[in-house]
Amino acid sequence: MRSTNPDSNSRRSPNTSPETAEKILSAAVAEFARHGFTKTTVRGIAAAAEVSPGLVIHHFGSKDALRSACDEHVFERIAELKAAKAGYATMAVQMMFDDPEMSTAVDYLVKSLLDPSEHGQRYFDHYVDLVESYITEGFAGYTFRQSEDSRGQAATIAVMALAPSLLEHRLHSVLGTDDTTAMMTRLAPHLLDLYLHGALESVPDNSQPGDEEP
Repeated sequence: MRSTNPDSNSRRSPNTSPETAEKILSAAVAEFARHGFTKTTVRGIAAAAEVSPGLVIHHFGSKDALRSACDEHVFERIAELKAAKAGYATMAVQMMFDDPEMSTAVDYLVKSLLDPSEHGQRYFDHYVDLVESYITEGFAGYTFRQSEDSRGQAATIAVMALAPSLLEHRLHSVLGTDDTTAMMTRLAPHLLDLYLHGALESVPDNSQPGDEEP
């Protein structure tokens, strides 16, 4: 099975302060989420973290390596927050998006997924890997129906999970919401119902086996 939990120590060079590294990571995630990956600079990240640009490079080596570390950091934080709130079912969505750190992480995630570079593809691949591990191993007490094509199943669930964030502005117009928390709180019961019960109540009498799964 693919590894979805790389060693967090790989994010920083040896003999450096974990606290400083985490401070830089948090600042970098926020800067990347706010300005995008092209416009964000090491100098800007350093200013946000209140450290020198040289210290950023000392910890992470380059802007590209720092971005890779941010990818892992965001994935871990989203997974941790989802697991911590999973027991609250649909209320978990509002609870997570009321958390400023979660909102920033989702903004970062969207920027990464829309990035046409190899980084963006790697990020989506990593997300599908994560979902596939949930299907295989379960998540926070939930178990998934198993498919012969677990990769296809994982990709489908990943698309469903990511679509609201990628289409946020369109959804605000359709739903009459004006922030992410309100939008996701509105969608959450329907997403959960789809996961638990599917979308179709009945199928035509003359349908063939498998037709009920468009």
